[in-house]
Amino acid sequence: MTLQARISRQDGQKAQRRQKRIQVARACDGCRLRRTKCDNQTPCSNCVTREQTCSNSGALKVSTLTQATEEIESLRRRVRQLEEELKQRPDHNPPTPAGSSPSLAFTPRNDHGGRSRNYWPGTQLRPARASNDTWLGPSSLQFFIQRLGAFLTFNLQQAHSTQHLLPISASDNQLLNRPTVRSHANPTKQLISPTGEPPTEGVYLNPIQEEYFINLFWQTFHTSLFPIVDEAQFKEHYQSLWTGGKERAPSALVDIIIAMCMQYGISALPADAQGLLVEGQDALVAGRWHYWRGQTLLSYELESPSLSTLQCHLLCAVYLCGGSFHNMMNNAVSTAVCTAHMLGLHLDPPSDMSHRECEMRKRLWWAVYVMDSKSNMKLGRPFMLRDSHSMSSLPNDSLDAARTSGSMFAPIGDNATWLSFNLHQIKLYMKARAAYTSYYDQDLPLSTGQTVWDDPSILEASAEILPLHIQGLQDWVNAVPDALKLSRQNNGTPLSTDGTRLLIEGFLPPWLQRQRVLLELTYHHLSVNLYRPFISFSSRPQPGSLAEEIAMRCASHAIMLSKITQQILAETSILDGWHEAFHSQWNAAMSLIGFIVVYPNASLTTEARAAVNLAVSVFDDFGIKFEVARNAASIMRELCVKVDFLMDRSQLQLDYLVMGSFDNSTNYPGGIMSHGFASGPDDGRPSPIRPDTIHSFGSEFFDMAVDIDFWNDPGTLWPEFDNFVLHQDHLRLGEMEAV
Repeated sequence: MTLQARISRQDGQKAQRRQKRIQVARACDGCRLRRTKCDNQTPCSNCVTREQTCSNSGALKVSTLTQATEEIESLRRRVRQLEEELKQRPDHNPPTPAGSSPSLAFTPRNDHGGRSRNYWPGTQLRPARASNDTWLGPSSLQFFIQRLGAFLTFNLQQAHSTQHLLPISASDNQLLNRPTVRSHANPTKQLISPTGEPPTEGVYLNPIQEEYFINLFWQTFHTSLFPIVDEAQFKEHYQSLWTGGKERAPSALVDIIIAMCMQYGISALPADAQGLLVEGQDALVAGRWHYWRGQTLLSYELESPSLSTLQCHLLCAVYLCGGSFHNMMNNAVSTAVCTAHMLGLHLDPPSDMSHRECEMRKRLWWAVYVMDSKSNMKLGRPFMLRDSHSMSSLPNDSLDAARTSGSMFAPIGDNATWLSFNLHQIKLYMKARAAYTSYYDQDLPLSTGQTVWDDPSILEASAEILPLHIQGLQDWVNAVPDALKLSRQNNGTPLSTDGTRLLIEGFLPPWLQRQRVLLELTYHHLSVNLYRPFISFSSRPQPGSLAEEIAMRCASHAIMLSKITQQILAETSILDGWHEAFHSQWNAAMSLIGFIVVYPNASLTTEARAAVNLAVSVFDDFGIKFEVARNAASIMRELCVKVDFLMDRSQLQLDYLVMGSFDNSTNYPGGIMSHGFASGPDDGRPSPIRPDTIHSFGSEFFDMAVDIDFWNDPGTLWPEFDNFVLHQDHLRLGEMEAV
């Protein structure tokens, strides 16, 4: 071969070696996921072999475990979204969970569906200060009291009106009477007249008196309710109102703050030291003249509201709640919701706004959220804010946010500030509201006229919704910084129901002590309300069931709330005059009364009964200062007598049925039990019945003995027993009537 030929051959071989191999344009999704070679066919041979769909969408970009986890979670969310959309179709029948009957399937309520739904019942009730009935929903204490009253009426054969089980105030409807001031009257009239008689005109404060009550605001409502007023800006505004003379320029915000602090400050004083500030009434309506003057000023701002307008509506709602004007409070909250939307607070603040203004707008919006949640969960009415819409981001509790808030409070540790209480309170209401919505927003499989308490299986099925939310509340507890937790004696656990006493730390500012106490009381209060529907007066849940466990949780939280409130009032002054603490205690006490009459022999009942006594002492403490608490103490004492009567009667029945522990001289029914003995197998002589041998009578008798409720009639088993119980009832009813 010539040299030229060899060179040409070598060049050709090099060119052949340099030629790029044919590559697949893009492997299919399945091959890329498994990192196998794809032949670029459609479908590829690998997918054909695996009998899978071959696609090349490019959607799979997962290369790490973290990315895979995120992708899986994204797909799960999409599946849940599609399932919810499918359920909302009118013709969709939801699948029945495995192991349950079709009649017990629960589905989310569809407001746009074609078929009707069964809703939780409520009650039409006439409040103490109203002339017309109003509707109160299933979560309200009033509805629970109505069910309790019906139960007591049936079992004691005495009428128990709901109205008589609700504490009322001596002020009655006095807040509704506007003050009348004659044109020549001095609007800064002194509080105490020389004659000692109540004034007939509006009572307004002088500058020194106003400053006294305004200063209360910063250490109480400002730090322990919600921080919606810039302290520095308010003080500057307040000084500008005094332009000369003895009267300041009108300001609705100043008036409502003074009214709130008069109600609180006077409620912390004994009744004989309150002077004429209450005008012959009680502390609930102290400051009403300032309240009404502020309302008059607010009426001019309805068309053109400002942040100050919203602040006034929120604080008015707090004032009305403290005075037990619940419908007026609900109306004030609804006005606040509308005003917040008018101001655009549901949206994140604009980027060009200062950090200080941004945080104030966020705190205002979430204060509206808290008040909407608080008022409507309390009254059992629909929320006015919809969780389905996006909201403004949560406010900040950082050191920088605290420095620019307008108030100067020292950091409290754990990177927490005085604003941290507000943030964690918001998060608590978010958890409670989610649980509330999930539980009550159900399509109940009920027959016409039937309630959830009429069928234990339906009550048990509804209980299965709550465990996830119970865990959510525990997650909230774990996230609360230690600086906001109340310490316990004997290494007890804060924010728990372990029953340990508080370790009250000294040398703490009152505002921080109050924050810790109120955060824990709010946690227990919301838990009591959430779990209370499982105290059923119609049919008890099965022993050991989830519904019974949740009823026990309700009692545990009510017991803990009573212990904390009583200890704080006995050892400190930080709850003196705090009306929200009184309302929480009343709520817990009535829940405990309901628990005791339903579970008279439970292991928790003795502790619950002791907690009711603590509640009475709390009402006595509050009762020294305002009338409604005295009335609550009177109602509770009367209920205690009746509860003890029912507990004793229940114990008599259990003793009779199980232990046979009555006196042998008593004339008891014969047969299977005679004089507390069972007939012997050989000579017919009776032998004692012992708990460890009760099974010898057979499982039917044992079930009948241990499952009998005190509202059942044992006369169906032993007719002679009626005479014995009737005799005991006459004795105890005579004692009650004497009381």
